[in-house]
Amino acid sequence: MTLILLYAAVFVAVLIAAEALLRGYFRTSERHRAVNDRLSLLAQSENHRETYREMLKQRGVNAEWRSIPLMQRLRQFYVQSGIKFDVKRFALFAIAGAVPVWLAVQFLVPTNLIRIPLFLAACLLIPALVVWWARAVRIRKFAEKLPEALDVANRSLAAGHPLPAAISLVAREMPDPIGTEFGLLSDELTYGVTLDDALMNLNDRVGVEDLNLLAISLSVQAGTGGNLVEILQNLSKTLRDRFMLKAKVKSISAEGRITAIFMSLYPFLLYGMIKALAPDYFDPVWNSGYGSIIVTALLVVMAIGNVILYKMVHFEY
Repeated sequence: MTLILLYAAVFVAVLIAAEALLRGYFRTSERHRAVNDRLSLLAQSENHRETYREMLKQRGVNAEWRSIPLMQRLRQFYVQSGIKFDVKRFALFAIAGAVPVWLAVQFLVPTNLIRIPLFLAACLLIPALVVWWARAVRIRKFAEKLPEALDVANRSLAAGHPLPAAISLVAREMPDPIGTEFGLLSDELTYGVTLDDALMNLNDRVGVEDLNLLAISLSVQAGTGGNLVEILQNLSKTLRDRFMLKAKVKSISAEGRITAIFMSLYPFLLYGMIKALAPDYFDPVWNSGYGSIIVTALLVVMAIGNVILYKMVHFEY
């Protein structure tokens, strides 16, 4: 069993290393060709409308996705992650991930009564965690670059360009995810979508709360008039101040968050260590017939504790 786990660990390590090398190579070559993904796709095709539709299709966005009640939140969550669905890559990672998960569950859990449900739950939970992590990283990058994008648009407006031209300039000059998302915004404005609807679509695709401030500012300015350059300057300063406040709060609460993560993982790490050092240590628990009940009760208590810890170390600002 130890040899099988070793082979599985080596296989996963080689797979991750190869994926990292290939991703780094393709990102480097992509950086030489275009600033963001949208510009590289436009360089390969002269049909801008077809490219626009293809990008929305890859992201899982279509005209019907808001009208499906059960899938609305899940689809929006996936769209905001920015992941492009690829059947071959999905199948490869599914197979490569299921094998070590099954070996780990088989090593840690002695009975099939708990082993199979736990394996299925892990196979469902791990992709959800990957999408959640990709979404969080993308939202953070977008929020960090949004003030800079507003500055680019502001300089374009100060030079006398209209708002669609300023948005198009942001799409050409900014990297992903700002560049591609503002490019889609520019395409929607070009194809006749109103500014309010285009900004709402942008907010649905990205999920950054600060975009609500941008949408409200532009909507009010379009309805009542005003100095748009000054409005964007003040908005950019406000977003930078909010980002600095978030960074200060995260630095102050860093110790509590690390403690919460360690306390959540410690029971599983301790169980794995004892299982590796003394494989028969937990056999009386499983042989008593109450093992599944005990594990279920402990998981419920841990879930409640994790919710409490999450509330204690996360702040709304």
